[in-house]
Amino acid sequence: MAPRTSNLLKRPPTLTDAVAKILTEAIKSGQYKPGEQLPTETELCITYGVSRPVLREAISQLKFDGLVIPQQGRGVFVSETAYKSSLRLEIPNFEDQKEVLKIFELLLAVEVYYTGLAAKHRTKQQLSSIKKALEKLIKAISIGELGSEEDLFFHSEIVKASNNSYFVTLAKFLEDNVRHAIRTARKHTASFKTLDSAVLKEHEAIYDAIEAQDIEKARQAAETHLNNAMARLMKETQTLPG
Repeated sequence: MAPRTSNLLKRPPTLTDAVAKILTEAIKSGQYKPGEQLPTETELCITYGVSRPVLREAISQLKFDGLVIPQQGRGVFVSETAYKSSLRLEIPNFEDQKEVLKIFELLLAVEVYYTGLAAKHRTKQQLSSIKKALEKLIKAISIGELGSEEDLFFHSEIVKASNNSYFVTLAKFLEDNVRHAIRTARKHTASFKTLDSAVLKEHEAIYDAIEAQDIEKARQAAETHLNNAMARLMKETQTLPG
């Protein structure tokens, strides 16, 4: 069964989807076993006759499905828990506004609360890490980049500052199963190029509240950001052709 990322926006299957499906079946059949390293990018590109960008996007789909784990400087490894996860979330249909609302209700319940905890419990060192993440996001946007990775880094530093390992684990699960899909959906919309100044201000408001250790303002800023993100996503996906 092909990863459902191929159906995010009801677009036709692509070469990336085909490669992802082949690799998925190879893992499912035991050709690549849990804990085993996949062949190198060069080897896989030659095997499937595709370019590196196509292969990397296919690997990204497998990562989203929890089948592989990239290890910096080492390569990509089959997850030890491939097809064994007890908790999974179906990728939402972003053209169904009721479904999008349900997903964001989940994110609001989790992210708003742990942002408040970050304001309450953060250390000076953790605040510094959040600030550096924000500065990287601002820099990325200023030079015309998408800023997706920087945005992820910013929010990951915030949940770390909650100093609650359970929230850190839950946030990682939501990133792998929900937020990645949201970023992919936005990336494929014609109107979405970079995070605009309004979005940056939302991030700055979150940081300012955490810096001031104002729990209520931190939660309000996180809630505003998520509600605005939901509105932007709905607007973008509803205006797609087809």
